[in-house]
Amino acid sequence: MESLIIIILMIIGIIVLTNTIAATQNASLLRLFDRMVMLFHLPFLLVGAAFLLLPGDTATTLADAGMPLDNFAAVGLILIGIMAWATAVSQFRVRQFMARWLPLNPSSPVHTLALVLSAWLVANTFITLTQGGLQELANTTQSATLSEVVLQQGMFVLLAIFGVGLLVRRQGHAISDRLGLGPLTAVNIRFGIRWIIILVIVQWAIGALWMLTNPEQSALVDGISGELFGDFDTVWEWFVLALAAGMGEELLFRGALQPVFGMWFTAVLFAIAHVQYGFTLITLAVFIIGAALGYIRQRTNTSVAIFVHFGYNFVLGLLSLLAVYLERFIQ
Repeated sequence: MESLIIIILMIIGIIVLTNTIAATQNASLLRLFDRMVMLFHLPFLLVGAAFLLLPGDTATTLADAGMPLDNFAAVGLILIGIMAWATAVSQFRVRQFMARWLPLNPSSPVHTLALVLSAWLVANTFITLTQGGLQELANTTQSATLSEVVLQQGMFVLLAIFGVGLLVRRQGHAISDRLGLGPLTAVNIRFGIRWIIILVIVQWAIGALWMLTNPEQSALVDGISGELFGDFDTVWEWFVLALAAGMGEELLFRGALQPVFGMWFTAVLFAIAHVQYGFTLITLAVFIIGAALGYIRQRTNTSVAIFVHFGYNFVLGLLSLLAVYLERFIQ
């Protein structure tokens, strides 16, 4: 967790610097930023190439030193891929081309940074997936604590508000307007409750289909989830967890990123951020949920998306508690 905090604080520093550059509107400085993006990622290319050239017995040596990697070729290719992506998006014409399909501003260094950070997110997920697979994850998963979850989601909130220019380009109401925060009216709450029910049904239906088509994989992931969230055994804990996840993820994905990437690309990123268990039918469910939350953000505001995300998570938490209590009662 300490390493995560350091990484997030480093990213926030980069975000603040990028917003400062954006605020100057200096053409020379903006061109320099593009060059710096490419140069900053040069070590990714060098380290990636080095990983591809490492001998096979290095995995054991590094594992003993505290770096449990067993697929260096995959890590190397992913790091080189990050460099290639950063090189591409640092080119103005490439961003112009992307802007035909995405609502990003090709002249904005903040939007360029958002493209870069999205690659970091995807790379982190794929590195995790290529190191031992589900069975290794099942063997190494440790229970999360409520404070760890709240801290992580708090970091997402900071990324969102600094990303849209806190202290540099926007203040006060301008921040909330950019993030799409608005009132939760009675009409919005009724609208949100309907979507909570729909999303819970979608989750249940796809989960049931997954259990029928691949029961071994479904049981393995259920075991990983049980280990990860097994210590959350009260309604209050699930309430806090659901609220933290709803606020953190919605402010970051729907509030900060969706106006830059659009609903569908943001939903893809949202799904990738949740595939720590591998690409399964649940990945499809998460993508559908992300797209639905994106639609809710467009139709109403981010506050309603937070409410729906919270309600969806909280209902699933209550159902998991109910399942545990029924199992104990039956026994």
